[in-house]
Amino acid sequence: MSELENWRTQIKKGYLELCLLLMIREEKRLYGLEIIDRLAKLEVPMKEGTLYPILNRLTADGVLSSTWVTENLKGHPRKFYSLTREGRTLLAQMEGEFESMMGIFRSLKK
Repeated sequence: MSELENWRTQIKKGYLELCLLLMIREEKRLYGLEIIDRLAKLEVPMKEGTLYPILNRLTADGVLSSTWVTENLKGHPRKFYSLTREGRTLLAQMEGEFESMMGIFRSLKK
């Protein structure tokens, strides 16, 4: 793996999690494949093998809550994810940190 690829991988880990939480906050609740589709439309590709471990970890950490919905759906049951109170707090902190990092980046780039 080249230095650029390694750097890109590290940057994307936190960025993908931030994007994921922002989308769930905006929509109130989303299910896995819906998240993948929405990210793909934003040209932020994420595979199921990447997404579901993140969702499981965030749920175990109390950042997300999950609910199975089996009624009034076409097809199979879906597990919907929503932000918890702790998740909203964490997301606000992440947004602040990201904005701070971007501000530093912009000031160094001048």
